[in-house]
Amino acid sequence: MPQSTSVPPPALNSFDEFTRLQEVVLGRADHYNAHHTEPSWRLFFYDNVAPVLGRHTAPSGEELLPIPSQLTDELNEDIYGLADALTGCGVNVLRPAVPGKDVDIRSPHWDARATPPLNVRDQTIILGNTIVETAPHIRARIFENDLLKPAFYRYYEAGANWLSMPRPALASDSLDTSYFTRQSLDVSRATDGETAGSIEGLGLEMVFDGAQCMRLGRDVLVNVANHNHELALRWLRDNVCNLRFHRLDAMADNHIDSVLVPLRPGLMLLRSPEYLKYLPEAMQSWDVIYAPETDDSNFPDYTDLGFVIPIGSRYMDINLLSVDEDTVVVNSLYPELITVLERRGFTVVPVRHRHRRLFGGGFHCFTLDTVRRGGPEDYLS
Repeated sequence: MPQSTSVPPPALNSFDEFTRLQEVVLGRADHYNAHHTEPSWRLFFYDNVAPVLGRHTAPSGEELLPIPSQLTDELNEDIYGLADALTGCGVNVLRPAVPGKDVDIRSPHWDARATPPLNVRDQTIILGNTIVETAPHIRARIFENDLLKPAFYRYYEAGANWLSMPRPALASDSLDTSYFTRQSLDVSRATDGETAGSIEGLGLEMVFDGAQCMRLGRDVLVNVANHNHELALRWLRDNVCNLRFHRLDAMADNHIDSVLVPLRPGLMLLRSPEYLKYLPEAMQSWDVIYAPETDDSNFPDYTDLGFVIPIGSRYMDINLLSVDEDTVVVNSLYPELITVLERRGFTVVPVRHRHRRLFGGGFHCFTLDTVRRGGPEDYLS
């Protein structure tokens, strides 16, 4: 498996999603044997898990929903395949530290089963030569970035800047449910049974994931769906002054990298035409590839494995990773997209990824691109 070497690291430099990729952190799924289905998890994945919340969240009513070891093993096989494909494209692949087994974490306000550092895009944004650690939505992920710190210190010692959003307490009432209530959705199935303590006078906190952003040189698109996100956008504007942050008004409930993928300047992959209206005016004239429909047979059937919740949407395979402006890594189980991209002149590197809905991440989610060739170009003027 590719690992960091004693060669001096390149300078942190990642301004966009599509210029030549030189170095990347690829997540780990070691010991990913359960989802902790407590209220912050249920709210975050509400769109996808709501249909089953009315029945139960886990066997026997427990909050820990076991994941069969067979599925984790197959996920690890697919991640190894992704690492090999990236190495074959000339990309240096770094990995987080190996997580401990069954790590339970505790704050003064709640307990949780820690999530391994698989979807490393979520808790960090790389903005040029700056590492920005974000403020997790899900309690189980609060210490996840500790396992990325070996890589972060590597870049810091080579001259990178390193910032962190204020760590959220994630006490009761910290999370804003207004995205759902504006749609007249009842989220009580997610919030019922909350056992976390409260902090007098705290209210809604800054809560935000890196995957709510898309980077375009000197411009960053930021999805803002509630007050938690509004606070984070203000923090980004106050603390990263050399970039322009564009507010996308509730394009999704949180992450947007299974909705929008800039493929190169002037060309993007978009889930459907209804999302154009959320984009900056300058992007609305870009050429668009709309994600083709896929057959449900491309997704695993978990019927014989007991109670398994698919937490990611069926659009997860839009979540591709660009190696450069002409080369993309795409799930081999989405042949419809591969065909469309090849017709548009892209070199497609197909890599198998079976359980993307179960683990809630695609190739963009699993990776944190730390070194790309591009700089702070202006793609929107």
